[in-house]
Amino acid sequence: GKKEGDLKEFWHFGQEVAPDANIEEDYPENVIVNELPDFNKTGMEAYRMLEKTGIYVLRALALHIGIDEHYFDHWASNGNSILRPIHYPPITSEPDNAVRAGAHGDINLITLLMGASAPGLQVQNRQGEWLDAIAQEDELVINVGDMLQRHTNNKLKSTIHRVVNPPRELWHTSRYSIPFFLHPRSDMKLDCLEECIDENNPKQHDDITAGDFLHQRLVEIGLIKK
Repeated sequence: GKKEGDLKEFWHFGQEVAPDANIEEDYPENVIVNELPDFNKTGMEAYRMLEKTGIYVLRALALHIGIDEHYFDHWASNGNSILRPIHYPPITSEPDNAVRAGAHGDINLITLLMGASAPGLQVQNRQGEWLDAIAQEDELVINVGDMLQRHTNNKLKSTIHRVVNPPRELWHTSRYSIPFFLHPRSDMKLDCLEECIDENNPKQHDDITAGDFLHQRLVEIGLIKK
């Protein structure tokens, strides 16, 4: 519902499917940056490391939910995940209501975020308070996305977060961050898990696939035109 755009620009590394993945859909091909010979190689190395780490995190969450530890392995491998290096450029004029990233929840299963070059990331707790989330060099910020919230029937909450503008004296500085958005294969069913439905928490969402949910959300935020 925000009219102002975010004060950022970004690059995308998308999935490069394994030959034996048996994926029916076509992912867009990554753009090759010929000016920087190691750019794509380095980006995809980071992509693979974060994808592997994300699958380990999903195994821990599966145990927490009470389902098979490897439940997510197939769906997260060769999924429609995105590595997004982001540049928040210097602020050169009064931003009015624009911020580096407006408050939102991510669409995917989980997001893994390596430490950024500057503060600014904030997460909202259940009391509605905004807390700074700053990862150290050997840490990741990991948050639940809308797909996982839906699949767990709201047992796991999608993290609302934002990136605020720096103090005016730091407007001349840039901020860089590199989130990894772990998406499943599009044919994964996001139906509410039986383990997450009971008398106190009845089923709260209609059945849908990850691909249809992603399309629905991209239309809602205007990235896909009807």
